[in-house]
Amino acid sequence: MALYRPRGTLARVIYAKFHNDNFLENLDTQQWYSLNCELPQKFQSKFVGLKQPDTTTIRWLDRAKMLSSNIWLHLWHALARSVLQIFMTQTDINGLLKRGSMFILSEEQFCKLLEAGGFLPKSFTETITLLDIGAGDGEVSLRVANSVAELSKNAVLQLFATEASWTMRERLKKLNFNIVTEISDLHSVDLISCLNVLDRCYDPFQLLADIHNALAPTGRAVIALVLPYMHYVETNTSHLPLRPLMDNSKRNGRELSFEEEATMFLELLENCGFRVESWTKAPYLCEGDLRQSFYWLIDLIVVVSKKSTY
Repeated sequence: MALYRPRGTLARVIYAKFHNDNFLENLDTQQWYSLNCELPQKFQSKFVGLKQPDTTTIRWLDRAKMLSSNIWLHLWHALARSVLQIFMTQTDINGLLKRGSMFILSEEQFCKLLEAGGFLPKSFTETITLLDIGAGDGEVSLRVANSVAELSKNAVLQLFATEASWTMRERLKKLNFNIVTEISDLHSVDLISCLNVLDRCYDPFQLLADIHNALAPTGRAVIALVLPYMHYVETNTSHLPLRPLMDNSKRNGRELSFEEEATMFLELLENCGFRVESWTKAPYLCEGDLRQSFYWLIDLIVVVSKKSTY
């Protein structure tokens, strides 16, 4: 029997979305969090296993599915994007249209990772400074801030953010983030988050140095990197970085595993003057479109401190 082939562009898109979403419904989401093998013991001992999506993650996925079902909204986004991309970056467009929100960890998962990493805000009695680098629309930034607030009921949070996109900066201001132009404008920051920015910036090694310089002696930084590592700079014509983070070329004709690349990056962080305190594996989720309800990549998320001597 011949396969059904819908006629018309919109009909084909909807038909494909039905099959893509059916695949997502049967996805083994435990694979997002599990390792296929252990890392070297000095890193494996710092692993925080999350096992499966928690209630907050499931609610986010359900919301993404609901938004994806709004066909007219996505048609409007596609029309607006075709015009705006002439003079705006994709990030600016997303900020203007209020679409493409991301999700990494829930507040509960962030708390678990931070506590395992030795971040003890209960010792703070007055103010905790939090800086999110490349904060985007602030949705993930707020989850980090809410986690810190949950861990410390008495401290006052001072929220700072850097963000290249002007539309995203306007959204961050509405969430009470203070926008800073340079990381060097701040000193002795208690918690710095740099989530999926290193593989999108022009000079990732300079960014790591800036984080190291701005971090308080007893502070912590939360750094996330998508693996497999692929660098893309939105703001230059070559889209290449000044200095790539890692060489993730094939070994003996095969692709590197998540565990091999994770080990490389954790070693790199230690060589840059950080100490790995805790880490985990989790999905980097993004709202979907007419093709499917949501998209995901795999994140390595690390909590680091400054080495006493570097």
